[in-house]
Amino acid sequence: MAMFDDGAIDVLMSAVGRETESADENLIYQDERFLFWLANDLRSGLDHEQRSRDQREAIEFARRALTRLKVRLAEKRLPRRQLKERAASLRATLEHAVPAASRERCATILDLAVAAGAGRELWDEPCDRWLELPEDLPSARYVALRVAGDSMAPVLGPREVILIQLDAVPRVDDLIVARLPDQSHVVKRVASMRGSTMELASFNPEYESIFVAREPSPVVGTVIARFTRE
Repeated sequence: MAMFDDGAIDVLMSAVGRETESADENLIYQDERFLFWLANDLRSGLDHEQRSRDQREAIEFARRALTRLKVRLAEKRLPRRQLKERAASLRATLEHAVPAASRERCATILDLAVAAGAGRELWDEPCDRWLELPEDLPSARYVALRVAGDSMAPVLGPREVILIQLDAVPRVDDLIVARLPDQSHVVKRVASMRGSTMELASFNPEYESIFVAREPSPVVGTVIARFTRE
């Protein structure tokens, strides 16, 4: 195998990644195993000193590449829809408004941001606006929330509206809304579930992952749609 230095590997990985993205609209070959195989194959031609020097850069590159992949997967899974909202037929707390909104093919929209402040109880928030559900969504218990902050950029921006399916069982790579121990609420990606711990990750690299206990479940619901205003 030809020898590559650190910079050449980074450039080559980027080029291969761009080519794979352009030729693979369904993301069939873009997974973690492929990326790690490619990185390991390229590094197999380095000597011990080069591999040691390359390790930190390789880990960081793999992290960036995987984040880009997860962003693409999320954007493909959650295409932006037009937001259609109206005044609620019933002004009530979230707990009482969800059943009423569901009967009219709507979801309550909270003014409370997803990253609510500590001590705020989501279910006690008053709701006076409803989101009209798209026709292709099945009947279920939904809540719509406005995103706060930039931790999930570029997939979710501040004040963007997301639709949450309550009681859904989360899977790895799902975007979820979770209640943290301090009672604040965040929207994150389920990065891993190992043993009794769940890792909640951001798309923005400036934010560290959050590790929470899987039981009792901190998950309020799973993000199934995102909306933009007309």
